[in-house]
Amino acid sequence: MANTGRSRSSSSSRGGSKKTSSRSGTRSNSGRKTASSRSRTTPAREESGFAKVINKFAASKAAMPVIFLAVVILIVGLDLLISWNKFEMFFKILGIELLIAAFVWALMTMVFSGKKNKDSDNEPSDEV
Repeated sequence: MANTGRSRSSSSSRGGSKKTSSRSGTRSNSGRKTASSRSRTTPAREESGFAKVINKFAASKAAMPVIFLAVVILIVGLDLLISWNKFEMFFKILGIELLIAAFVWALMTMVFSGKKNKDSDNEPSDEV
């Protein structure tokens, strides 16, 4: 078999035709678009069925209450596991967690309300 400058896989992937040319290793660009005229788009990814369901659920209005309820159940369950049904310890742990949650909520409320006030002060008013 004569070496034409092409690899065996490239010739077999083009229909198996074995053409020998005087210019080995060069290709003709006839009928092809140049790289600059080609639009560069990425192919759309297909999601699996489970991923579609999760994305639709996350976009719905029911997502936040369900996630909140799941987190509350998880935390209470972990507190019960940690306290080993010693209810006095369970309520102490739960009370500390509630205090921490209230503190974080108040802190986040102050931070985000401060940002809203700064944004509204910078906006020009439409008063005449």
